Amino acid sequence: MDYTSSPGLAPPTAFGGSGEAGAAAIADPDGVVVVADDGRILYANGAAESLFLRGPGGLAGCLFGHPVVGGDSTEIEVFRPDRRKMTVEMRCTPIEWEGRAAHLVTLRSGQERRRVRESLHKSSELLHALVAYSPMAIVAADGAGRVTLWNRAAAAILGWRDLDVLGNPLPATSDDPLESPAGMWRLALAGEAVIGRELMSQHRNDGTEVALQCWAAQMDGSRGLPGSVVLMLADVTQRHRVEAHIRRLVGHDGLTGLPNRRQFRKQVERTIGKLQGRDRPHLLVLQLGLDRFKIVNKSIGHGAGDHLLLAVARRLAGVLYETDLIARTGGDEFSILLRDTHHLRDGVRVANRLLQHMTEPFELDGQEVFVTASIGIAVYPNDGARAEDLIHAADNAMDRAKQQGGNACQFNTLDLDSDARHQLMVESGLRHAIERDELFLEYQPQYELGSGRLVGVEALLRWRHPVMGVVPPARFIPIAESCGLIAPIGSWVLQTACRQLRAWDDAGLPPLRMAVNVSARQFFADDFKAEVKQVLRSSGIPPERLELELTESLLVRGAAGAIEVLRSLHGLGVRLSIDDFGTGYSGLSYLVDLPMDTLKIDQSFVRRLEQSHSYGAIVTAIGELAHGLDLRVIAEGVETEAQLDFLRRTYCDEVQGYLLSRPLAPDGVARLLA
Repeated sequence: MDYTSSPGLAPPTAFGGSGEAGAAAIADPDGVVVVADDGRILYANGAAESLFLRGPGGLAGCLFGHPVVGGDSTEIEVFRPDRRKMTVEMRCTPIEWEGRAAHLVTLRSGQERRRVRESLHKSSELLHALVAYSPMAIVAADGAGRVTLWNRAAAAILGWRDLDVLGNPLPATSDDPLESPAGMWRLALAGEAVIGRELMSQHRNDGTEVALQCWAAQMDGSRGLPGSVVLMLADVTQRHRVEAHIRRLVGHDGLTGLPNRRQFRKQVERTIGKLQGRDRPHLLVLQLGLDRFKIVNKSIGHGAGDHLLLAVARRLAGVLYETDLIARTGGDEFSILLRDTHHLRDGVRVANRLLQHMTEPFELDGQEVFVTASIGIAVYPNDGARAEDLIHAADNAMDRAKQQGGNACQFNTLDLDSDARHQLMVESGLRHAIERDELFLEYQPQYELGSGRLVGVEALLRWRHPVMGVVPPARFIPIAESCGLIAPIGSWVLQTACRQLRAWDDAGLPPLRMAVNVSARQFFADDFKAEVKQVLRSSGIPPERLELELTESLLVRGAAGAIEVLRSLHGLGVRLSIDDFGTGYSGLSYLVDLPMDTLKIDQSFVRRLEQSHSYGAIVTAIGELAHGLDLRVIAEGVETEAQLDFLRRTYCDEVQGYLLSRPLAPDGVARLLA
């Protein structure tokens, strides 16, 4: 080789003007040299100088001595000053160096290549060993579901040898294809995460049952991994057996897995403890016993009897809500705790639903078995303040239901039983009252005190039941509110009242104002404003002749949301009235923000005017307050001349009550107007 004086090391920024590239070249563990087109070395890093046994700057200006051509890597033989020959892997890349064309040449010794190959080989052997000897089953399947990897643990856990499954679809391990390794493969192939999914009731190759925990992920085929999806499966059968055993030890029934009587009693006691001192819904305990189970058990055999009890437990649990609790507390008896019941009729409804599902046949070994049940219901605190008292009361009620022939439910307290059944009958009847044309309206006249003129009516809802007769509103309105029927009933009332007002107008009678009560559920519905607008348009009555009455408690409880709704209704032109004013036990500041037209003095104050001067002072104060806010005042429940005389001396504008007129049918109002 020909040596010339060294021109010195090029600055790191020489690589295409990039300091980062130059720094990378210097730090590169491989030898790096920059060679000019005439073959002279313009730059060499420390690794290249070490490769040729040269000191710093010892290669600069030397001829490289090998053809420099860009492209794939090639092997060259180089001779060092110690006369030793070395095989080196060379790769060339064209670059620009200090404004002229050059080549960047990287050099890697064969020893380094052997070291990398050996390292990769060892890593590959280690990876194969980890897969082969992993205690977890590792399975891979391609995009068509064919097995491409099946390690020893997979063979041990599932029972199929690798020769049996490689190249074939994933073996079927469950009657439910979605809850199986094949199902998890589909989920992972679709991009869904499968992390620790438990697969119960899987079957090995020999038919024995196994429980698996599964992880699955879609793999990038470019990395050389075998298959599109890799699954990892752990055998958790023993863990589930231990957990089941522990559950039985701490209070679960061995046959059904449900809580036993001891655990059920604890849960009832805990729930009662949370209820004490609170005004909340009823707590119900149901005791369900199969009718004539001993006879059924003898006819189908004791083994089949256990299967029947297990099937009954599953069916009952499927009917109940998540907040309910079911336990097996006897041979053929189940106890049920209903934590979230608002009314007694809810107990009857749940019991009837359970009995209805029990009438469907059970299939045991291809044979249909029919059973019925009896249910006893105990109510906290009416039937007891302790769990054991409630369970005992439910037992007694169940025995009475059995004595009456079975396939029935019975409350422990007969009065409660009668009330609950009546409530359920009312609710059932209400669900069909509109379509059967059983609802009707009466109208309570409202008179102006100054002139005595009839100025308006209040629409009052009535229900004529084919069996119960005319049902008072106090008996069916709360039930309608609790079961969600008040909104459609309220819509019917609004439409009917406005149509009646239009009918009186069409008959040429003097104009009246129509007051209609609005429930909270109806008022806060998203489409209530649109409903009022549509009713006004279809009936053709002026909006100022419709007055919507809202209870004070509704406005106070939802004041923030109510203001917006009231303003939108007020914008339609309808009148707004606060009903039962003075009974809400609230501050009066909310009145300033509400766009109201009328205050209605509750009849409880009017009826006590003759009993105490205090009530007279309250009524007078309400009148003064209302007039100070430019609100009209109307008093309801006027029944005596003394009450009427007192109201004339106050700020009261209008009155209504039996002294002046009872609620009337539409033709009665027409006669008054005529």
